[in-house]
Parts: sequence; C-alpha cells; structure tokens
Amino acid sequence: MAEIVESGVLIRDVETKNIMTKSTLPVGGYSVNPYVGCTHGCKYCYASFMKRFTGHTEPWGTFLDVKHWPAICWG
Repeated sequence: MAEIVESGVLIRDVETKNIMTKSTLPVGGYSVNPYVGCTHGCKYCYASFMKRFTGHTEPWGTFLDVKHWPAICWG
C-alpha cells in the first residue's frame, strides 16, 4: 500500500480485516476507527498511549495509518 511523508507526517495505507474493535467500556459493545495514529500530537492527548500498540518508532503526532478493509457483502 502507499506511504507518503507530508509536512513531516508519515501517512500510510494499511490493509486490515475489519475496523470493528470490541470495546471494554461499560456503555458500548464495539467501536469503529478507520485510522491509527495522529497528525496533531497535542500535549494533553488522552490517546497517545496507543503508540505502543502500533509498532511505529515515530513520535506520537507524526504518523497516521489509514485502514482499508474488504467490502461487506449483504447476502
């Protein structure tokens, strides 16, 4: 898939099986997130801990993975 660096931010297309993630929050079953990473890097970001699950060595706020998944077929 494609990979570009724009304004110091790595943007990468990645293949995935789905974009549904089982939530551990008491208010929901699943969440949908078609992206991994961030292009802002705010100092107060609550999600920056997610970097440890990405395999990226770039600092938080300098990468974004755009997920591509197979089409859902309704029979």
